Amino acid sequence: MRNKYYYKMRNILKFSTLTFFLLFLVSCDPSRDINFINKTESPIKIKIKVGANNTSESLKKASVGDSIVFKVAPNATQNLYCGMGTWSENEVDEKVKGIENIEIETKDIKTIYKSTNSITKILKDNRKGWWWKTKIEIEVE
Repeated sequence: MRNKYYYKMRNILKFSTLTFFLLFLVSCDPSRDINFINKTESPIKIKIKVGANNTSESLKKASVGDSIVFKVAPNATQNLYCGMGTWSENEVDEKVKGIENIEIETKDIKTIYKSTNSITKILKDNRKGWWWKTKIEIEVE
């Protein structure tokens, strides 16, 4: 015959397991961001031209006219919020559909990513995250 501690521990274990799975399955989605990191000694300018076929609400909200423009101070980071979730292959592809080009201008160099392939490559190659890819970090040196 089992003692009362056996049943008590069994109930605690069941409750703990149930709580763990509920928290795991119902947890919040992380913020999906694009971070531009300026590692130079002078300010940089980032310009993202939003295409006419853009369906992304986050890009629409961040844009003024047809572009998103911001300056990043030396040794600073500028964040572009892109909704909730992770940067899956499909999610990057959907964002790229709404971007016409990305310009990164430093004191000496101006780099323009114009084609869908080049924009996709810079975004997918810079996805970061331990378990889920929740941010894209583009470092400008």
